[in-house]
Amino acid sequence: MRKFLLLLVLLLTACQPMAVQRRDQGPVPVALRVDDAAYWLEEWSRLRELPAAQIKQALEHRNRDYARRPDTRARLRLALLLAEGPPSVRDEPRALSLLAELDAQRASASSRALAQLLLQVLREKTGKGDKIAVLQQNLRASEARVKTLEPQLRELERQLQELTHIEQSIQQRETPVERKEK
Repeated sequence: MRKFLLLLVLLLTACQPMAVQRRDQGPVPVALRVDDAAYWLEEWSRLRELPAAQIKQALEHRNRDYARRPDTRARLRLALLLAEGPPSVRDEPRALSLLAELDAQRASASSRALAQLLLQVLREKTGKGDKIAVLQQNLRASEARVKTLEPQLRELERQLQELTHIEQSIQQRETPVERKEK
């Protein structure tokens, strides 16, 4: 999923408008307008490389920045860390809350795209977590059922063994009688 996030940010960066000025003489200068998609890519990359102690400091700084000035950039910086940071700082419910409250009218196109992508990733994680919880519950129920059936299985195996012995003894008794008749 992280590769998908990286690819989306790269695509958003590549889709930015380009203004080309034409001159009759000399090289053609190309002016690129870079939106904050490159910033988010760099931010995400920086997060992945930080050691654990610095990650916690980054979380404290972002919490303070967001408390002081809850604008789109501070909100997304904090949500990105809470959503995709290491497990020690991850708080997916809070990240969902931050992203859900994002003012789409004030956010740039790439900020809205990042918020939507993070929301989708978090919802998928939540959905998978729910499925895993259901599967674990089913597994525990199955294990409990197996434990209750084990004594019955042992009893049936014992009865089968007794029947096998009875059948063998009957066959041994019939064999000498059959020989006398012939």
